[in-house]
Amino acid sequence: MAGPTEWQTLGLGAFAGFTIFFGLIYGLRRRSSKSTRAFLSALAAGILLFLFYDVLKNANEIINPLIPAHGGANGYVALGYVVVLLLGWTFGFLSLGWFEQAFHARVARKEAAGTGPPGDRLAGVDLDPLAISSLIAVGIGLHNFSEGLAIGTAYAGGAVAAGTVLVIGFAAHNSTEGFGILGPGLSAGRSYSVRRLLVLGLIGGGPTVLGTMIGSVFYSNLLSVAFYGLAAGAIVYVVLQMIRPIMARETRTYAWYGVVVGFMLGFATDVIVTFGGA
Repeated sequence: MAGPTEWQTLGLGAFAGFTIFFGLIYGLRRRSSKSTRAFLSALAAGILLFLFYDVLKNANEIINPLIPAHGGANGYVALGYVVVLLLGWTFGFLSLGWFEQAFHARVARKEAAGTGPPGDRLAGVDLDPLAISSLIAVGIGLHNFSEGLAIGTAYAGGAVAAGTVLVIGFAAHNSTEGFGILGPGLSAGRSYSVRRLLVLGLIGGGPTVLGTMIGSVFYSNLLSVAFYGLAAGAIVYVVLQMIRPIMARETRTYAWYGVVVGFMLGFATDVIVTFGGA
């Protein structure tokens, strides 16, 4: 059986990436109870924690065969990959920290000009929950770019069955990631406009299409490891941003359940990918 054409491959990549909108649709809800918001925010954190585990697992699957003890021929190559992973992790984490610093600097300038919050409130200013949603979408997008590389490479190499399993698995997996993006806003009781949800979906799911396009003509394990590192660093940063307000609420019991269910949901959808042997 002939494999899909280039346009069909891109369409499959788009399908895998844009199922992220299934979760994002929930952002159209205007009201939720405090306990529901706490649970959904924690569900988002649980999904993100699974994604952190997932990107490191995927990077390890690339690096492990390069280690001499596991059949690799050159330990320096494996070490180089580890360095790239750690550098990606560091930059992914610190770049969002730099973004937050720039945010606080802008608030400080507004306060000095008399157009921002008073000085005694400045120390308590945090990133807007909707801005954190954008940062989460960036981290998820970095992760999904690597997924797109895998889809494009599978079809380009003629592995139609494996590519199909990847598309179905990633589509199911990405359908949960919208909740991860919505978490900060849901926790704060904020609503999302249709336009913002569309932008968040493009940031989070669009890189799957880009990765599919690049993977169909070129694939690099080193590039995948670099993006896995970037994604891991970004995910750790946003989880740290989310976890404090979640656990500070009087509904923290709902938050505990949400984290557990979120992680298990992410794991369950990932099994769809591995079950097919892809």
